[in-house]
Amino acid sequence: MTGNDSILSTVLVVCGDPGGASAVAPVLKLLESKQEVRVLSYGYNEAGSIWKSYNLPFEILPVNFSLEEALSLLNNEGAKLVFTGTSVNSVDLERLFISAADKVGIPSLSLIDFWTNYTRRFSQDGKTLTQVPDKIAIMDEYAFQEMVNEGFDPVKLVITGQPAFDDLAEWRVGFTNERRIDVRKGLGMKSGELFVLFASQPLTSLYGIDVIQEEYLGFDEWTVLRELIHTLEEIKIETGANIHLAVRPHPREIIDPFYEIKSEMIPVTLVLSGTARSQVMAADLVVGMNTELLVEACYLGCIALSLQPGLRHPDRLPTNRLGFSRAVYKSEDIKPALQELLLDEKSRLAALENVKKFKLRGKSADNVVRLIYEMIKLPYEDKEVSWQN
Repeated sequence: MTGNDSILSTVLVVCGDPGGASAVAPVLKLLESKQEVRVLSYGYNEAGSIWKSYNLPFEILPVNFSLEEALSLLNNEGAKLVFTGTSVNSVDLERLFISAADKVGIPSLSLIDFWTNYTRRFSQDGKTLTQVPDKIAIMDEYAFQEMVNEGFDPVKLVITGQPAFDDLAEWRVGFTNERRIDVRKGLGMKSGELFVLFASQPLTSLYGIDVIQEEYLGFDEWTVLRELIHTLEEIKIETGANIHLAVRPHPREIIDPFYEIKSEMIPVTLVLSGTARSQVMAADLVVGMNTELLVEACYLGCIALSLQPGLRHPDRLPTNRLGFSRAVYKSEDIKPALQELLLDEKSRLAALENVKKFKLRGKSADNVVRLIYEMIKLPYEDKEVSWQN
């Protein structure tokens, strides 16, 4: 911050979940570099560890922070805008600050990081929109249409792209074969092994395991992981293929249960460190359910397989809808899909050629900063506008 902090407009930022914090981080870096607004960032839950990795300044927000405390903070700091990520974590302090901003009469902006749980991000009961900011920065036209269908006011929706994806093009071009070999060695892969990376996510905590509940997806991370291991074991027995499975938990998942995941037939490695993108690019096949990492895998030019056996709701993974990742909705189709994408060279080459067509929007962080400037009535240096309503 500069010595003029007292005369700069203050943007107060709040994030909790890792996805939201990762999406907001490039925006904060750009705001920090421009030094034209005063940024006060507050993180709770996993947001702190994400922002630390970006070397961003922030303060910890207690999870029991009250509306009265939020109002006091906004007034004391003279905030001109509340800018939040979005979370679905039962704490949801982002919604608290949206309400506080409304009460003190300042604008609010939220940034959505993924194509699921639109209403739940802005709802107390998960079904009714109760705390909606003045503007919502969203990923693309698909999110726009889905949110309008759920009852969001289209005037509030601004397509900016996903800032966490802005640097994927550099990763895609800069990841060398030497780096690939190093990553595989670091994970204990032997020469000649097929590397399958499973990207887990906390579906049980989000949607439960009770089949009579409306929110239940029809599967969870544990049912899918067990089916994946069983199927890879069958493929090993039938083909003799040397397959190594690496399991990467989501930052919000409890680690202890993963230590129980074992196989007598194939090596299983629990991945608790390292860069997810490096591991994605080093893998022969990236497997998940509807995680954002599968979208990143497609942008990175990798083969991605989405396992959602028994899915009871519309598939929200955009790369499945667009045909860039392979989707499986029945247990009996898991084995053919794995065999094709792991062992059939013609199918692998076709998948790799197809995913090259998946194009990044780009400059998403810049688009969000433009929107912030507009909302606080601050002129932006470059007048060309690349975002749209």
